[in-house]
Amino acid sequence: MKKLIMMLIAITAIALMITASCDCGTDPKPDPVVPTVAVLSSGSSMVVGEVVEAQVQMKGISEVAGFGLKLVYDPFKLEIVSMTRDDNWLTSNDGSVQQMALNTFNEDGYAKVVLAVFPTSASVGSTDDTYKPILDLRVRAKSAGNATLSVSIDNTADSDLGIFNASADLVTGIATENHTWSVSSSY
Repeated sequence: MKKLIMMLIAITAIALMITASCDCGTDPKPDPVVPTVAVLSSGSSMVVGEVVEAQVQMKGISEVAGFGLKLVYDPFKLEIVSMTRDDNWLTSNDGSVQQMALNTFNEDGYAKVVLAVFPTSASVGSTDDTYKPILDLRVRAKSAGNATLSVSIDNTADSDLGIFNASADLVTGIATENHTWSVSSSY
């Protein structure tokens, strides 16, 4: 009898362990969206002298009332021909965009952008995995090789940089994604 009771306890324990580890038909949880600021372009190759379009976009950031970013590149490989704001998402809560900086320094290999949404009660946000465009770029290849356009929001390097919420607090945990083109000297 004692063996039978011990066997029943062991079988019950095994059944409980199997049941506890089973998802039993529940839908798997999707991976969480990583808040990101990215440089995106449809192509990955260019020819010296060619001008391509790129965008800076954001996704998964729950509240944006202002931001500062720096685009960094090798001035011997790339130059930013034009840089314009894309205000569609930034003004989607009936706010307006105040431009503090939208400057390109091609000789030094960087551009700086500082924008804010006013009033801050009209801040925008998105927690989904859909990128929201904030800048349209035209970039020219200057020499052959790999050429990367990097985005920085490093607030420790420059206090203007970062993503800020309606309370003017720095939003942390934001990833950045750069874009690299392979530049050839001819078609």
